[in-house]
This record gives sequence, C-alpha cells and structure tokens, in this order.
Amino acid sequence: ENDSFDVVMCQLSIDYLIHPLEVMKEVARVLKPGGKVAILISNLLFLTKAVGLWTGSDDIEHAYTVGSYLHYCGGGLGDIKAEDLSTRKKSGKERMIVGDPLYVITATKS
Repeated sequence: ENDSFDVVMCQLSIDYLIHPLEVMKEVARVLKPGGKVAILISNLLFLTKAVGLWTGSDDIEHAYTVGSYLHYCGGGLGDIKAEDLSTRKKSGKERMIVGDPLYVITATKS
C-alpha cells in the first residue's frame, strides 16, 4: 500500500542493486509523509556481485552515490544526510576505525 511505513531500512545491500532508482522510488511510495529511509553501507562487499559503479569507489563516493539515488528517484525524498557510524579510537587526526567502517545515509519523505 502507498504511504504505509514510518521507516524503511536497507542494510548492507544497496551495492548489489541493478536498478537502485526504481527501488528507491518504491521505498518512497510505501513511506508515509514524514517517514524516513535509512541505508547502511560499509566498504565490505562481494566484488563479483556488486555493481561496477560501486567497486571502483571509496566510502565518500559511496555516500554520494546513495544520496544521489535518494535525490533522483523521483519519490519526493529530501533532507538527505550521511553519517559515519564507525567505531573509532583516539581523537583528532588519529581517529582510526576499529573494525569495519559503517555509514548511514538517511532521507525524509516530503
């Protein structure tokens, strides 16, 4: 049904989508107005299964790519933000990631 979910999540799989704009448009269709989408990404993937656009990019480019999917899907998603959720040790320039990096890109349906 249209406008039926408050939140939609896509965890560690957007890098495998062949038609990400269509999927994000469907996400927007089922979100209620004011609903949120959260897409979690890491730099871990199966190289033989991920789409080519993803395999030659770094973490920042991945966040921009996902943000572009949300922006250009035509589903009325806005207020797009990316956040680094990675666990880090130390502070300042020495903030090394502990374990695997983790990022979330969010948007809100207007």
